[in-house]
Amino acid sequence: MNISDLKEHINSILVIRRNNIGDMICALPVLKTLRKAFPQARITVLAEATNSIIIKDATFIDNVIVYKKGKGIFKNKYLNFWRLFSQSKEKFDLAIVLKAGFSSTSALMTFMSGARYRMGCMPDKWHPLQHCYNVPLQVKESWLPNHIIDIFLAMIGTLGIEDPVRDIGFNIPEESQERVRSFIKSNDIRNSKNLVVLNISNNRTDTSWPLEKYKETADLIVRNYDAAVIITSIPSDKERALYLSEKINNAYYFDEVAKIMDFAALVDGADLLICGEGGSMHIGASVKTPTISLWGGSASVGNWMHKDLKQFMIKKGSHVDSISPADILSLIKENELLNS
Repeated sequence: MNISDLKEHINSILVIRRNNIGDMICALPVLKTLRKAFPQARITVLAEATNSIIIKDATFIDNVIVYKKGKGIFKNKYLNFWRLFSQSKEKFDLAIVLKAGFSSTSALMTFMSGARYRMGCMPDKWHPLQHCYNVPLQVKESWLPNHIIDIFLAMIGTLGIEDPVRDIGFNIPEESQERVRSFIKSNDIRNSKNLVVLNISNNRTDTSWPLEKYKETADLIVRNYDAAVIITSIPSDKERALYLSEKINNAYYFDEVAKIMDFAALVDGADLLICGEGGSMHIGASVKTPTISLWGGSASVGNWMHKDLKQFMIKKGSHVDSISPADILSLIKENELLNS
């Protein structure tokens, strides 16, 4: 199926991209490419509550359907999906699942959407719900070593879409930028040469760096680079983050990180972000702030690292504990990431 055959018939597109913040950031190039290829179409994204904030005010899409867990009979996710599409009253010509592999749940979602054309990846072995797709995709071996963004673009490229948009930038609301400016000003932080953000939270146990190593790293950065350090965390790590900020000279705790756009505004104004692999590093790449991400042994690097955007990763041994503060300082020095 080629875009030249579809273009006149596609006036409404549904893109299904669930999961987390980084997953949605990596989907932005597809959304922007679809907008360019189908300027006349209404583009809707089905997202999770956790990642929908990234596209809430995006100008390149028209609508966001947010999936939330249901109550009562709608605790059944399939009934909940049905209710979601019924309430939206959207009519779709094309539904696309952005996932580099088969998902029975996503396949069924495209069928429930009522879209005329339904596009998604086929399973390795036969599955009854693969028939939900009438625009089936076979993931090519040559795609797999590539970044997930390139895999997604290759997927929609099978429709004949050329000249893709690879930009992963998103809009940061003015109110978030103002909260960060107020925080910086009230703490007189910009008297230092460099501003470094340390995000200490991570969902994966094998990429959660010990607190004492964050402290040692921050102490070295403050001492060698005349830096102010801002500690961030998810709410459940607040006590640890506050403890850390009290133990480090010229360190501050930023309490608004639970608001993703506030965190994005903070990172946008920083000289360097240090974090575990995950959503934080994708935000660093999106706002083009140099980022050092710390990876555990079981994490898959190749498909997720943004290699051309001043993004650096450190991965040693079987656990993130193998990484030392000296490894980070060496990377900063070698790449001149901070003003000395």
